[in-house]
Amino acid sequence: MRLNFTDFESEALKDNPLGDLYRRKIAVLEPNNPEGKPLIVYLSGFLSSSIAMLNYDPFSENMKTRLERMISEGKTNGVIMVLPDTFTKMGGNQFLNSSAVGNYEDFIIEIIKYFSEKYNTDKVALMGKSSGGYGSLMIGMRHNEVKAIADHSGDAYFEYIYIPDFPTAIDRLRKFSSWREWLQNFWNRESKKRKDELTTLNILAMAAFYSPNGIDVDLPFDLDTGEIREDVWKRWLEKDPARVVKNHFNELNKKSVIFIDVGRRDEYNIQYGSRILHSLLTKGGVPHIYEEFEGGHHDTSFRYEYSIAILEKYLNNAEN
Repeated sequence: MRLNFTDFESEALKDNPLGDLYRRKIAVLEPNNPEGKPLIVYLSGFLSSSIAMLNYDPFSENMKTRLERMISEGKTNGVIMVLPDTFTKMGGNQFLNSSAVGNYEDFIIEIIKYFSEKYNTDKVALMGKSSGGYGSLMIGMRHNEVKAIADHSGDAYFEYIYIPDFPTAIDRLRKFSSWREWLQNFWNRESKKRKDELTTLNILAMAAFYSPNGIDVDLPFDLDTGEIREDVWKRWLEKDPARVVKNHFNELNKKSVIFIDVGRRDEYNIQYGSRILHSLLTKGGVPHIYEEFEGGHHDTSFRYEYSIAILEKYLNNAEN
């Protein structure tokens, strides 16, 4: 595999309200003779960037090592793996267009169009973990350019994922005059990895993607009483795959493959949302592959070996 880096200038991200970079670094892993090969765009989980998939890990394989081994073992004939940096000042990305964060759904479509033209392929898949799994499903079911989807432990059924963390976020945010002041204080801290601070950052980021209000953010709770603001919470649920997937059965039926997996002991209760998605897709007659495995939310990159092989197989078969 060859590793190349591209500095990609995004029209979609210019003038984004957080002042995040609009010229983004994208890593690309190329097999021999990449033209026409399946193109997989990997979307990272929250608090990370896809480029981190190249990092050395003494307990696991990075993406380059994994793909090289899969080729040597005959488990893949080679795919083009695109790893875009999508980190934001909100701590990550849900890969939606947000007036408070930026047009990241449009950014991913820009990337797909650019690299599918460069490699002369229309065999395009989105793949991701956690927030990246969420983004892969949400973007994939709305765009015909995406022919296949792999959703690893993607956010779904928001009640079980987010509401348990609301009290922590309320306690932290109410000590500041605004969410912006809290966010600035967070980035000014020497140590940023306290659990309560990261929990607060996560909930604030979700509000920025699910309930933006211009360049401002509507929080889903009252900071004085803690009462859930039902009007705002309703806007969150409108972006919950467990609620909206049924509106996209026709588009999903056109995909080469949809792969969903989750650990049975997911620490964020995502196994329930994944089971709901599986049930809805089954009842809707949408072909898909669903698997649960022994494990939780973390240290599950070994599952990529399955999804990469499945994506490649179905994308190539769709051509025949």
